[in-house]
Parts: sequence; C-alpha cells; structure tokens
Amino acid sequence: MKIVPLKKSPATYSCCSYLILGGWNRMDDVNTLVDPGADDYILDEIRAISTGFGKQPVEQVILTHNHFDHTSGLPAVRSAFGCRVLAYRQGPGVDEVLHDRQFIRAGDDFLQVLHTPGHSSDSICLYAPAAEALFSGDTPVRVRGEGGSYTEEYRAALQRLCGLKIRKIFSGHDEPVLDGGLEVLLRTLEVVQRSETA
Repeated sequence: MKIVPLKKSPATYSCCSYLILGGWNRMDDVNTLVDPGADDYILDEIRAISTGFGKQPVEQVILTHNHFDHTSGLPAVRSAFGCRVLAYRQGPGVDEVLHDRQFIRAGDDFLQVLHTPGHSSDSICLYAPAAEALFSGDTPVRVRGEGGSYTEEYRAALQRLCGLKIRKIFSGHDEPVLDGGLEVLLRTLEVVQRSETA
C-alpha cells in the first residue's frame, strides 16, 4: 500500500486528502482517495502522479464524514475520474453506504471501517492492518489539553483504537504521524479519562 498525502490549497479551508495506490501494473488494485477536500485543488496533483498503467487515477473515494471541508470537492473529482463514492451515511453522490467493521479493498490491500462518533455521528476511521496505519478523518486522536467534554461513544471509540496496532496516523487536518501512532492515541485516552474525573 502506497499512501500519498496530497497538498492543500492555501486559499481554501480544506482537509488533508490521501491517495492510496497499489502496484503500477496490477489491474485489480483499487486507486482510492480518502476525502477529496473542499475544492478541485488536488486534481492537477493526482493527474501528475503515476497511478498505474491503464487505470483510472481515482477509482473510489471514501469519505470519513460528511462535512463541507471533506466533501465539497467531490463533484469535481467525480467529473474528472468517474469514481464511485463510499460513506458511512447516505448523502449527495454516495454510491455505497459503509458499515462498521467492513473491509474495503484500497490499493493492493484492505481498509477496515471503524465507526468513531464524536466529531460527528457519521465519523469513521479507516484502519490498514498490514500497514499499521490509521486514516482518522476528524476523529480527535490528538487531544492535548484537559477539561474537555467527551461523549461515551467517543470514549468507547478511542479505547477501541487504542487496542489496535497503529504506527502511522493520517489525520484530516494535522501533519501525519509516521511513527508512534499508538503512543499518541494512548496519551489522548489518558487526557480524556482524566477529564472525566476533573
């Protein structure tokens, strides 16, 4: 699984987008875009990447949730590449509704859908077990300050993530964590649990 973080427009409030690729010449690998962002800024960069011989640069898009900064660029990506769209909830342009614990082919590997409500009721993370990587969307995985208020659903989702082998975290807005992802999650869980008793 090759993960390509895409650049964000400096002029638009947008999320981080990630392109997942497999082998250059394997037709059954599925070029996958996680969150298209708020506009068409990423299209030129995607077109410039070697995404595979005879393959569409983007064959599917997975939305981590349905907020504008993650989804407004979807019509442009669909128009450019004719890709299908997967999300946890039905919405404009969604072709397939995902389910918790479902596995999806992405690149030359698989992602597991993990429902992680907290930021929004339809928030998901995508976990790549073989790569020990987590695409966290806007699920709060790096909470630094105490004193916040957290739902029971979010605390349960965070505990669930802490039980996985996670080395890398690809966030919806922060710089990627390329090593020590589980330690980041465990520190966040500790802060959240301390906030409960404060």
